[in-house]
Amino acid sequence: MAEFDFESVVKETKYLVLKTIGDTLIDRFDDATEDVVQEVYFRVFKSLEKGGFDGRSKISTWIYTIARNEALRMNEKRLKEEEKAKRYLQNHQSDLIQTKSNDSILLEDWMEMLLHKIPEVYRETLRLYLTGKTMEEIAEELQIKQGTVKSRLFRTKEWIRKFMPGVKNEFQES
Repeated sequence: MAEFDFESVVKETKYLVLKTIGDTLIDRFDDATEDVVQEVYFRVFKSLEKGGFDGRSKISTWIYTIARNEALRMNEKRLKEEEKAKRYLQNHQSDLIQTKSNDSILLEDWMEMLLHKIPEVYRETLRLYLTGKTMEEIAEELQIKQGTVKSRLFRTKEWIRKFMPGVKNEFQES
């Protein structure tokens, strides 16, 4: 039985291993390539250490088989994970939608409450800004200068930061 220098084995077979994995691994699982490469060389090292390569074939053929099997194993694993995730989403879709809509309603209520607390002069500027109007259009509608629009929007942001619950910032007292 020949002795193998593991570093030489890796250098001589790395392109074969990468090509085999690339050809075998399902495209959407490409992010697992590095994991498969590591597993291939881990298995090769363990097997060489125990004398598992019997020399009936070339070492590259043996490593090709390991690489192909590991890529197939990863495909199987990922497909099972996808299927499990799909089943979970199907079984819990109504729960997820309900939670999302409840969170959305809570956020909308909170935003509405916050907007009513903003001083009127800032609220109107913010309302126009949120409808997609430009600084120029807002200035024209409110009959103020564009600089005043910018300053009001800045002050509105400051005011919101100051009164956001649970957020410490330079506008809140300790």
